[in-house]
Amino acid sequence: MQQRLQARAAVATVPARQPLAPSPMLERTLYVRERASAEKPDLPKLATLGLLHMGQYFPQALAGVTLPFLLRKEGLPLEMFWLLALPTVPRGLKWLIALLVDNHGSARFGRRKSWILPCTIIGASAYLLLAFVPPSLAMLHVVVSTLVAKSFVMAAQDVAVDAYAAEAMTPAERPLGTAIINFLAVLGTIVGSGAVALVARFGWQATMIAASTLLLLAALPALLRAEPVPPAATRARQARGERASLRRALARPEARMVLPCMAVFGFGAAFLQSMLGPFFADKGVSLTQFGIVGLFAGVLGTGIGALLTPWLVARIGLARTAMVGLGGILPIQGGALAMVAWMPGVPPLPALVGIGALVFISLTLYDTCVGISRFQWVSVAQAGTDYSLQSSVLNLGGWAAGSTAGLLVAHVGWVLFFPLAALFVVCGGLLYLHVLPQVDALVLARAPDEGGQPTASGREAD
Repeated sequence: MQQRLQARAAVATVPARQPLAPSPMLERTLYVRERASAEKPDLPKLATLGLLHMGQYFPQALAGVTLPFLLRKEGLPLEMFWLLALPTVPRGLKWLIALLVDNHGSARFGRRKSWILPCTIIGASAYLLLAFVPPSLAMLHVVVSTLVAKSFVMAAQDVAVDAYAAEAMTPAERPLGTAIINFLAVLGTIVGSGAVALVARFGWQATMIAASTLLLLAALPALLRAEPVPPAATRARQARGERASLRRALARPEARMVLPCMAVFGFGAAFLQSMLGPFFADKGVSLTQFGIVGLFAGVLGTGIGALLTPWLVARIGLARTAMVGLGGILPIQGGALAMVAWMPGVPPLPALVGIGALVFISLTLYDTCVGISRFQWVSVAQAGTDYSLQSSVLNLGGWAAGSTAGLLVAHVGWVLFFPLAALFVVCGGLLYLHVLPQVDALVLARAPDEGGQPTASGREAD
């Protein structure tokens, strides 16, 4: 009995086991889930950001997809399609323009709006000028020169719009906001690509006037809406007398992973798109048919993909959602389109719409995940410079794709082209999945040094 009492006393003197303190990563995860559930997204703000992107992509696709279709019909050789890639070169120099956009702007009118307004007016004027220049081989030099000049100005607008989005969206809003931005951007691209039907029905001049008008109207909500106060990291940088710096962006350790990833991603994304118009022109598809397929397949596929992406990201995470999208690219884009190219005739329009919709669903899932990461990886202390550096490398990859895709088709034919184009997309996806956890960890680690920048998880750095 005495021994039992002594044993109980000994147990009573042992201190109770303290609960394990949660790891910092677990704390961040719980914080993000709690914050995401508590925050309601500002839908008018996200719609405004989406409209800005749609206004950019409609006329851009009109020139990048519809124009090649029309010029192929006019007899432009495939080996000469590199000329139509020249207007994308200024977009590869956005990193230079971004330094001006980040370091200058009217605080009273709005740091970003003071660039968006004049650039939009100049860009709309350029499209209005093209309304009076027919898309013919004889006027090709005038069309390309006008588009190149316009691209320099619109690159500055693009920098301001992307920085506006990166600064305005909270971490909890990024999945939905990026999905809305991508959907409306792709919708603008689809409508612009399907503008061949408008050209067939109303003519080139009326279509280009409509493109100019849409560019102005899409920017109107952002111009009327009050611009958010600059982020704390930006105000801290300005208080220290520091300017946005390209060297600072390049010196970050994650840059050596992010920039190659963007180059491969941009190449894969543009390789297929740049040749869709010429492919359907060679298949004998009419202007109206091409417009109908692009419109219905794009709206259906991108809409489904935009709805699925935030839902999947919240349940299975960013990387697995990207994998779902990549899983459909090789069999659908590489296989189905190659089969269409192999067939002697043109499949029925419903079949083309169905194939196109599946391609758009896969690409939207993957592209939106990359877009979420891109907004997450930038430093809001110099959002325009960081995002534009990514975009410049991405667009250089797109320029390389547009310059070489026609040459590849000329040598291997359409049947082999589509599997190769799908393979390029998948290679970019595998590289993205490889660098994603490493870059996220580096972004998380640098946050305390950036004066209150949101970390990769969405928590404010102390």
